[in-house]
Amino acid sequence: MIISTTAEAVRVPWPTTGAEAAWSCLVRRGMLHSECEAVEHWTLPAGAVLAATPEHGVEEALLVLEGEPVLVTDSGEHVLRAGRLVLVPHGCRARLLTDRGPARLITVRALAASVSDRLPPRVPELAAS
Repeated sequence: MIISTTAEAVRVPWPTTGAEAAWSCLVRRGMLHSECEAVEHWTLPAGAVLAATPEHGVEEALLVLEGEPVLVTDSGEHVLRAGRLVLVPHGCRARLLTDRGPARLITVRALAASVSDRLPPRVPELAAS
């Protein structure tokens, strides 16, 4: 696994607040033998919004490390706290808001079953000894 340190994180100003968000990709699909697209670490300022849409073609797990972001879906608003893990299934529209203050989280994106079922099976290559 390749892990980026905080110093290597991408820091960008958040358009709505001007505060900085930090993003680190811990691992990408090409590094994994799975249908996982990416594992990422986010540090979001207050007022940030992360969106998930059906067009992304992935399911997403959100693990809250710090803060109290609000997840807004068709079923309502859900306040998340540190230690909570939430699955945003493929086809769901969701927004993660940091209106209550900054938040830190890990996101894990995986291909939806409707996509991965069409792919050829992945068989690990074993080196001959």
